[in-house]
Amino acid sequence: MARVLVVEHEPTIVTVVRYHLENAGFEGLYAGDVPEAWRLLVSEQPDIVVADVALPGEDGWSLVGRMREDGRFRAHPVIILGPVGTPGATEKASALACDYLSKPFAATALVSKIRHLIALAQPEGLISERDRDGDILRVELVAIGVVLLLRDYRIEGKVYLAPELARFSDAWESVMRDQRSFVPVTDAEILSREGRESIASTAFIEVRKSDVEAVYPLDVALE
Repeated sequence: MARVLVVEHEPTIVTVVRYHLENAGFEGLYAGDVPEAWRLLVSEQPDIVVADVALPGEDGWSLVGRMREDGRFRAHPVIILGPVGTPGATEKASALACDYLSKPFAATALVSKIRHLIALAQPEGLISERDRDGDILRVELVAIGVVLLLRDYRIEGKVYLAPELARFSDAWESVMRDQRSFVPVTDAEILSREGRESIASTAFIEVRKSDVEAVYPLDVALE
C-alpha cells in the first residue's frame, strides 16, 4: 500500500482528501505545517507528498525547496496545491520538478495524479509494497502487451502483472485475475473500437474492469 503524505492545515480539505485516499487504497499521513511534514517525511518514508502552498509559518514551496536540496528527496514525487490563476505557479512548480494542482480541485483528479506520479517514480517492472513493519519491499512484475476492448473504443499498451498471472496464455484471464478493480495501462494508445483511428496517447491511464468487454494480446513483442 503506497503512503501519501498530505501537508494541509484546513480540516475540511483534510477530511475530504482522507476519505478519497482511503477509498483508493492509499495510506495517508497528515501534517499541518512544514516542520511536522519534514519529521514524517524522514521517519515514515512516504511514496509521494501532497502539500498546500498556504501553510502556517513556512509555505509549501519552502518544503519542496528543502526536499530538492536533500539527496534523499531530490527526485521524490510532489504535488503542490494552490489557488487557481496564481501568476508563475506552474513555472515555479516546473522549476522545482513537482506538479501543480489548482484549488478547488476534484478529489478524483488528485487521486489520479497521485497514482500516475507513483507509477512514473517506480523503476519499470517494479512496484513498492510494505511489510507489516512498514519497510519498503520491491515486488517484481512482468509487462504484457494487451488490447483492452471497450464499448466505444480500444486501448493498447502495457500492463504490469505479478509473474504468476502473466504466465496464463489467455490475456483475459491474466488481467481479470488481478485483484485490482482497475487496469493500469502504461504507454497507452486510445483508438476507435475497430483500431483504424487514433484518438489519443498517454503515458498512463486507468481502466475500470467493469468497462472492459474483451482482452487480447498485442501482436508485437514488447521490448
